[in-house]
Amino acid sequence: MATPATAAKDSDFVAQLEAANLHPLWDRFRKLTPVKPQAKDPPFLWRWKDIERFTGRAVSEVPIDDVERRALILVNPAFGGETVTTNNLIAAFTVLDPGDRARPHRHTFAAIRFATKADGAATIVNGRRCEMKSGDLILTPPMCWHGHINESDHRIIWFDAANIPLLRTLDANFFEPGDAKANDFWQVDDGDEKLWGEAGLVGADIDHARAHSPKYRYSGEATRRLLSSLPAGPDGARTVRYTNPATGGAVMPALDCYAARLPDGQTTRPKRTTCNMICLVVSGQGRSTVGEHSFDWSQNDVFSIPHWNFASHQAKGGDADLFIVSDRSAFERLDLLREELQ
Repeated sequence: MATPATAAKDSDFVAQLEAANLHPLWDRFRKLTPVKPQAKDPPFLWRWKDIERFTGRAVSEVPIDDVERRALILVNPAFGGETVTTNNLIAAFTVLDPGDRARPHRHTFAAIRFATKADGAATIVNGRRCEMKSGDLILTPPMCWHGHINESDHRIIWFDAANIPLLRTLDANFFEPGDAKANDFWQVDDGDEKLWGEAGLVGADIDHARAHSPKYRYSGEATRRLLSSLPAGPDGARTVRYTNPATGGAVMPALDCYAARLPDGQTTRPKRTTCNMICLVVSGQGRSTVGEHSFDWSQNDVFSIPHWNFASHQAKGGDADLFIVSDRSAFERLDLLREELQ
């Protein structure tokens, strides 16, 4: 045990080191090297009934021509006002009225759109028209030009997610606005998207960028069919991973997507992982326990699962489907992925 004189001497030495822009490892080793990941954010639930009332107001008060995107971002208050849903990820709902066009742009961060109430919308990605129907997943990979349009006679809403917080932490984002008046941007068909429309088949001589999926639209109808056919996995859920058809890996290097079907009345085995997840309730209702927190959810609600928290789920009154977006592929590439199942 250090004497008062020794402690004072050590304190004086540390002060001199700090004044010289040096830090001693010995007195802050535990802070710098914690024994396990410690998420600063507890899980959070955003109820659709609380979000929906703002969508009409956003349309009436925020003209689409005046903003880059008309999106309502889901924010966890644990981050002290930062625009963050969970570590490395944000989620949002975007609203377009009939005739609205969300102008083209591109950026370094990866993003996805999942069609909740979006029948009649289309996303243009790198010159391909990707129609949006119930349960469809649309990718906008890094630095791909993209814009959105509502050509229906009704309001449309979809769920967005992106890895903006990760790119901000790395200070690696670039952004390029497009020409909002370039009408030819919108005058396209599905183009090369049809080259990737048949499961298990790839053109032998097709050149593609292997960093992200060359397929941008994943059919909700196909996802539901596969979920109905799959056996339960080790945790008790039926789970589909959206993959790059050219490599079999994640759809994008730092953004990963899954769909899960929870069987009625069965609780999945608790699982934790070093990655972060955001879950959209596609259909059904149920209850989740994440860490020490439990909450009930229903269709179009969204909840977060912060890293290294055990999470289990139970559907009630019938099967329930979840869409899950995560930063898992980033952890895979960095060899930092660790998972545990109770």
